[in-house]
Formats: sequence, structure tokens, C-alpha cells
Amino acid sequence: MKLSQLKSLILEVLEETEPQYEVYDDLGKFYQVKRPKMGMTKENMVCEVTVFDEINKDETHGVYKNRSEANRTANELLKQFESQLNELETEMESYRSTKKEISDKAKAAKERIAKLKGEAPMDKKK
Repeated sequence: MKLSQLKSLILEVLEETEPQYEVYDDLGKFYQVKRPKMGMTKENMVCEVTVFDEINKDETHGVYKNRSEANRTANELLKQFESQLNELETEMESYRSTKKEISDKAKAAKERIAKLKGEAPMDKKK
């Protein structure tokens, strides 16, 4: 290949390539507040992001421009989450105690039935 052919080929490629533009970000940083999960802290929930970062909508509670508002929201969400966990724990304890009471009553009823069955054949013979 001659040098002139190589130059013309390079010029064609350069003409076909699109110019590179610098991206302008007018929005800047903002703060994603994630939905609370077991073991999360405020620091785990509040993430600094830009429009170029990928945000998972399913795990996001909200997006805020102000860090203090994002932190306040994260604190409120954590309190609600902990309250729900405590309420669930209380309900589970209530369920377990009720289940134990029912189990104890069923056991006592079975013992009475067995006792009556043991006495019942004697009554039938009379």
C-alpha cells in the first residue's frame, strides 16, 4: 500500500468518526435514599449519586438534592422499619404463646379422651 493511499484511508476514517463532545451536568450530585432492610444504617441508606449512575428503582425510597433532607428521611424510615420489626416480634411472641396454649389444651383433651375411652368399655359391658 502506498503512502498516499494510507493517508487517504486515514482521512476517510477520521471524517466518518463522530466528534467527541464533553458532557455537561447541570444537576450535579444528589442523594439516593434506599429502602431499609435488615441490618442497614443511615450511612448504608444514603448514597451520593449523579445522573450517570445507575439507580435501582425497586430499592430506592427517594432521591433528594439536599443531603440533610436525605439523612432526615433515612432516619424516619429506619425508625418506621424498627417499629414494624418490634410490632412483628410482639405479634410472633403472641402467636407462639397462643400456639403453646392450644397445644397444651389439645394434649390435656387427648389425655381426658384416652382416660374416658379407658373407662368407656367398662360402662358398655354393664
